[in-house]
Amino acid sequence: MNARLCTEDAVAAWLRALTPAQEVLFPERSPQDGAFRFEPVRPTSPISFAGYLPTQLPPAKVFAPARDPLFAFRPTPDGSFEVEPHLDTTARVIAGVRPCDLKAIHLMDGVNAEGQEDPHYFARRRAALLVSYACPTPCDERCFCASTGSLDHRQGADVVLTPVDGELLAEPLTDAGVALISTLDGHACDDPASLVQRHRDARPAPFGRQLDASPAAIGQALARTWDAQVWLKNAEACFTCGTCVVVCPTCYCFDTEDEASLSEPGSGTRYRSWDGCLLQDFAVVAGGHDFRKSLAGKHRHRVKRKFEYHNGRFPEDGAFCVGCGRCGAQCTAGIDIFHMANDVVAEEAK
Repeated sequence: MNARLCTEDAVAAWLRALTPAQEVLFPERSPQDGAFRFEPVRPTSPISFAGYLPTQLPPAKVFAPARDPLFAFRPTPDGSFEVEPHLDTTARVIAGVRPCDLKAIHLMDGVNAEGQEDPHYFARRRAALLVSYACPTPCDERCFCASTGSLDHRQGADVVLTPVDGELLAEPLTDAGVALISTLDGHACDDPASLVQRHRDARPAPFGRQLDASPAAIGQALARTWDAQVWLKNAEACFTCGTCVVVCPTCYCFDTEDEASLSEPGSGTRYRSWDGCLLQDFAVVAGGHDFRKSLAGKHRHRVKRKFEYHNGRFPEDGAFCVGCGRCGAQCTAGIDIFHMANDVVAEEAK
């Protein structure tokens, strides 16, 4: 489908040239804290595919921002309310999306399409084009994407960039991707599959950290280890800061609130904001009742969501942990879902 080979400089020039027509996001290192974040590409933005670590927040969060206005409301003379939805249809190209994050976006597409489709998520998602980058080496010492089946994920990308023999193979996977790379300077490639295989053959093996069992086996072990000591061990170290769920590309819980207008009584805006199962008050409901008081239970719930619960809802997609390693990297206490999953496997084997 019109694949072509090009240099990284050509790809960088192409991304910069796309910016007048739409917002283009690419990982950029912050001079303040050294963390990588998806930032709008500017004429002087550094663009390097080989040199960026996992971004602090995953690209999936572009489609579900931390504080998202859902709709404005105002009273009408007849006593009812007028509602004006807020839908963000900004055209975007998100480039440099690693396969684990691409898999996470695919999983979130499924979650947000289930039952009543989420119009706010899909307004952003359908207005965005994704340019994925196939990792030739582990992007970080904490990654375990190969163990979770995310390493070769391509579904959902409009263009996949694969480094091979000092060049980048650009493969459009959708009609929108074909149009997107029409201005990319390079030469035609008639056999992209062989180059992709060459890229994969050159990767180190094993690729990144390896779980002690398959995601399916971990899910089965979780079903049999409700009282595993691993939950208590991690609860003792946890501060319930919620950083792990904030940076996770497949955590999507939220809370809603209405912000009243002071100038127009009865009017306001409804927002949703990130929430998460590791936050202290997440399970507190009306009357002050907490249906998951135990911190150990909170950790158990989180890990079961990633390796057990969702497998029944989306059996074709596998684990909801994509192996990006963000939670362990960002956790104040050093708690890592990779170790928790392995500990559960070891406990179940006793």
